[in-house]
Amino acid sequence: MPKIKPKKGSVSLDMTAMCDVAFLLLTFFVLTAKAKPSEPVEVTTPASIVDLPVPDINVITIMVDVKGRAFIGMDNINNSRQAWIDGLKSQFALTLDAEQEKNFVNGGVIGVPAADLPNYLNAKGADKKKIEETSPGIPIDTANTDANQLKDWIVNARRANSKASVVIKADAKSPYASVKKVMKTLQNQGVDRFSLLTSMEARD
Repeated sequence: MPKIKPKKGSVSLDMTAMCDVAFLLLTFFVLTAKAKPSEPVEVTTPASIVDLPVPDINVITIMVDVKGRAFIGMDNINNSRQAWIDGLKSQFALTLDAEQEKNFVNGGVIGVPAADLPNYLNAKGADKKKIEETSPGIPIDTANTDANQLKDWIVNARRANSKASVVIKADAKSPYASVKKVMKTLQNQGVDRFSLLTSMEARD
């Protein structure tokens, strides 16, 4: 007797479960992702052929814009920004309410003198942008230790997170004297290891 060959049917794979998982993962990442705060000034870093990587997280960033103004920011690793503002309040005798502290903890780079910090933390939208544009930045007068507020911001930031790396992000057109003051301030605080952020230059 001839053998009866069964008909070969096409294999169908139900993708419904996989689609559900994909959308669940997408929803999870969208809901848990936190937008990075925008920087108060635009800084165009100088070009370099050095390709040593700079950490993206757990860093203390000191920015110097084209006007030579100093700004400072730090990641909120293990709620370190709360410890940072607590130290600054004690250092500069600042009185901040809960909303102002929340704005600091969730904020980014700051470039105002300590006395202007409460008003800056209250400001929003256009008012905040105006303060950023007209502020003299954090005082970095290395000739007068009492007038150099940047050192106090650095000291309290490192107390809040001693493992954070220090990165200087200066504009290519920043006054060299201002960048030198920042570097001298770091060295005076015993910070001899820090990075200068640059953009990649095309190799010939």
